[in-house]
Amino acid sequence: MRLLGSVPVLSCSDVEQSLDFYQQALQFVVLKQRVGDEGLEWVYLQSGDTLLMLEKATRDSAHQSTTLNRIYLYTDDVSAMRHFLKAKGYDISPMLKTAYMEEFDLVDPDGQRLSIGQQNK
Repeated sequence: MRLLGSVPVLSCSDVEQSLDFYQQALQFVVLKQRVGDEGLEWVYLQSGDTLLMLEKATRDSAHQSTTLNRIYLYTDDVSAMRHFLKAKGYDISPMLKTAYMEEFDLVDPDGQRLSIGQQNK
C-alpha cells in the first residue's frame, strides 16, 4: 500500500475571485466545478502536473485555525515565471537564491502564501 499523490484544498472567501487569480496568475484550468444556490462552491484545477481544489469557506471553516502556511509550486523556469507575474502587476517578493533553489513568493486573494521555485542544476 502506498500514497499516490495529494491535492491541496484551499478554503476561499470568494471562490470566483480565487479562481480568476489562479487562472490568470498561474494558468490553471478547470477540470470540474460545483455550483450551488449561492454560486460557485468548489473547483478542481490543474496546471501542468499540479492539481488544486478551491472550496467556499463555510461559517465553521472560517473559525477554524489551519496549519497550512504555504503551498510550494515547482516551475521549469522560475525567472520567466517571476517576470510573467510581475508584468501582470502581481505583488511578488524578491528572488531568493540558495545553494539548491531559486524561489519567490506570491500571495493569493485569501492570503495563502505561494512559493514558486526551481531547483538549481
